[in-house]
Amino acid sequence: MKEESKIQKIAPQEFKNILQDLGLTEESLADKIAVQTLAKRWVDIIGPVYANHSEPFALNGDVLVIITVHSAYKQEILFMRKRIFSYSARYLGRDVVKKIEIRIGNLSPKRQKSPSYTADKTGLEGKQNLISIAEKETDPIAKKRLLELIEFL
Repeated sequence: MKEESKIQKIAPQEFKNILQDLGLTEESLADKIAVQTLAKRWVDIIGPVYANHSEPFALNGDVLVIITVHSAYKQEILFMRKRIFSYSARYLGRDVVKKIEIRIGNLSPKRQKSPSYTADKTGLEGKQNLISIAEKETDPIAKKRLLELIEFL
C-alpha cells in the first residue's frame, strides 16, 4: 500500500494569520517578492558595473525605489529607465513598476560587493600582462595593432 504524504497543507486563512503575526500583509509580501525578483536579476537588468553600486530597495505602490552609493551612478541609472521598465514588465508583469525613484545611500550588508575590478598593475608587470593577452589574439592584424599600442605605452 501507498503511504500517504505526511505533508500538511496550510489553509489560506492560516497563511494569512501567519503573515499577520509577522507584521506582513499580502500586498507587502508581494512587494518584497517583486523586489527580490529584480534583485536576483539586477546584473542582467543594468549590467555588472552599476549592479555593484546599486540595488532595488523597495516597491512602494508602482514606484520602484533604487538605492545607489553615489550621485554619478544615480545619473547613469536614470538614463537606463526604459531598460529598467522593460525588464520589470518582463519579470513582474506589465504596469507593476510605473515610476523609478533613486536614492543615495548604503547598500544592504548582504548586497555589498567587492569591486569587480582589480588594482591596476604598473610598470613592466602590467605591460607584460597586456602583451600576454595580445599574444592570444588569433587575428594577425588585430594582434599586430594591439602589440603596437602596447609598445606605445
